[in-house]
This record gives sequence, structure tokens and C-alpha cells, in this order.
Amino acid sequence: MGKYIATLSFLVPLLASGAIKIVCGPILQNVGEDSATIVWATDADAMSWVEVAPADGSHFYAKERPKFFDAPMGKKQIGKLHKVTVKGLEKGKKYNYRVFSREVVGTEYTNIFYGKVASTRVYQKVPPSLETLDNSKKGMKFSVVNDIHGDNNKLKALLSTAENDDFLVFNGDMVTSIMSSPQQLYKDFLLTATEATKSSKPILFSRGNHETRGGHSESYMDYFPTNTGKPYYTKKIRDAFFVFLDSGEDKPDNDIEYSDSADFDNYRIEQAKWLAEVLESPDYKNAVYKIVVVHIPPSWGDWHGSIHFRKVFAPVLKGKKVDLYLSGHLHEYAFYPADENFDAPNIANSNTEIMNISLENDTITVKFKDVDGKQSRPDFVIKK
Repeated sequence: MGKYIATLSFLVPLLASGAIKIVCGPILQNVGEDSATIVWATDADAMSWVEVAPADGSHFYAKERPKFFDAPMGKKQIGKLHKVTVKGLEKGKKYNYRVFSREVVGTEYTNIFYGKVASTRVYQKVPPSLETLDNSKKGMKFSVVNDIHGDNNKLKALLSTAENDDFLVFNGDMVTSIMSSPQQLYKDFLLTATEATKSSKPILFSRGNHETRGGHSESYMDYFPTNTGKPYYTKKIRDAFFVFLDSGEDKPDNDIEYSDSADFDNYRIEQAKWLAEVLESPDYKNAVYKIVVVHIPPSWGDWHGSIHFRKVFAPVLKGKKVDLYLSGHLHEYAFYPADENFDAPNIANSNTEIMNISLENDTITVKFKDVDGKQSRPDFVIKK
């Protein structure tokens, strides 16, 4: 019997059906002063790694480059989704990187049988790059899009105006309707986004109400990991502090549309407690620019989600010197001045415009462009 098992084991590496492929990404995430996370997906199970080289003009092939693996508990992970955090980088420095996935065609006891390797190309091609933060520097540029709902032609046109940005913000409802599978993320916006950014620009994601729906609604966080492990999180970038809030759903939790699966009221209460601690942190208090990103406009409407959001969050945010709220959801432009609930203006961007935002010289400037790259409305400016 033993010899037959040995024979079968020998044949396992021959069972691979074809060459493994990268089907999504790489996506640049969580860029800090000394680290960055890179996410991608393959069409077959694989063991993966990232190689990094300083962007100093030398070719990637000039010498062997250090390897970083997805091994959070000391064991290299096997799967179709790959998340590798590169550590030990220098702040404010640009690096080129390359991702690799070696197909795993079978396992037996402690033996792993490998197939072919898929990788991003560096031969006669500019590799993806990343630039670590230097939080001693001031100012930045970024752009915001929202409510694309799987319209990749629109997304491609809007992102064409964001070439000089430090990062992008996707402010919710990027998927068509509901999250029916992880692959829906690819076809609805991720493939277009990675092509437009050349996998070299960080993407910060704010969950919309459509990303809460469907059997795979939690899977988007596999592609957009946060420092809290939740859809709500913070990001310090140079002299700015961003708070990403999750407005949840817009209807009552018992609405028939949610099939008795929603518990967003309790979720918002939990989130508000977290927010109260964040607003007392030194990073928040010392930031020159304080921006809150939330999909559903806080001051909009009389639907339950908005009413409950104001009830829970307004007392926490009042007097905390927020400069600007950025929202979407409405599919049309709206502006809400500071009011008795929120003491900072709120811009709700339309789904046919991109906001190009600059933070510099104690001034916040928001420019609006349409799908043709033309200015669509006057600039909005806040002088601090």
C-alpha cells in the first residue's frame, strides 16, 4: 500500500491544469512611514511574496531583492487572496516592488507540491511603486469618487484627472448593487482602479450602504484592511488626520429589504464610543487638517439611518474642530453648511464628478471635474 501512496504523491505536481494568473491587483494599502501592505488575488491557491527595491535608477534585476511573505503567525499562507506587509522601509522614500504567487497544486502531510509562478513583470516594463510617508512634511493632494455602481467607463474617465495625487478615496457604493461574490469587486471597480493607478497609489475606502448588502458584503475588507479591523478607522497622513466613519444602512434595521440581518443601530453606537476616544488622541488634536469621510451625508434627510447617525454622532463631534465632512450617496451634488448638529460644512459629491482636493498653506481647496475633465462647479475653499 505504501508504494501506491508514494506513487500518487509523485504525480501530484503534474495535476496542475494550467498557468496560474493574477486576476486582481496589486492594490497598495496602509502605507506608513516604514511599511506598506500590498493585496492581490490569483485564480488558484498559491504561496505568495513581495520583493522590494529602492527606486534609485537601478534595474530590478540588478541583484537579489529582499522577500516579504504573508506569514502572520509564522507560517506562509496558502490561498487565492494575498496580503503582504512590507516592513523596515525608510520614511519618505520611493520603492519599486514586484509580487509573486507560486501555485500550490496539492499537499500531503507536511509536503507541499508546487506548480508555476505568476508575477508582475519588470522586464521592459516599469514596475509598480510605493512611497512611504514622512509625517514631518506638510500638505497633500488627493481625489474622491463615489457611487460608481460598477460603471467602469465613468470611473476610468474620472480617475484620469487624479494623476498627481498622493492617494485616492473611494467614498462608498462602488459596487453595482449587492456583494454577490468577491469577484464583483474586481469587475465593478478594482480592475479599473489598479490599471488607472498602475498599482502605485494608495486607495482609502469608505463603506457605502450597498457594500453592506449581499452574502459577501464583508469580503471587501479583505482587500482594504484597516488599523481597527473594522470599516471605520483613522489615517494620519503628514499634517492631516482623516476619520473614516461607517454610516451603515439608510433604512430601519427591521426593514424587509435586510431579511432580518441588520443591526446597524447598535453598530453605530459602538462606533461612536470608539470615535470619542479617537477625538481625544494627540494625533487628532495636533493635526492641522481634520477631515471626516462618511458615505451618507450627516445632515441629509429624514430616513432612519441619517436620523440615528445625527443622534449618536453629533454630540461626540460637536466642538471637536472638524474642518470638513466628505460624503456621497445622493448621486447629485449637495452642500450642507455648518449647523446646530455639525459645526463644519459637508460636501456630498455627485456620482458624475471627482473632487480634487489639496491641503496646503492652511487652506483646503476642493475642485470639481466632470467625466470630460472639465471644471463642473466653482472651487470650494476653506482658509483656516
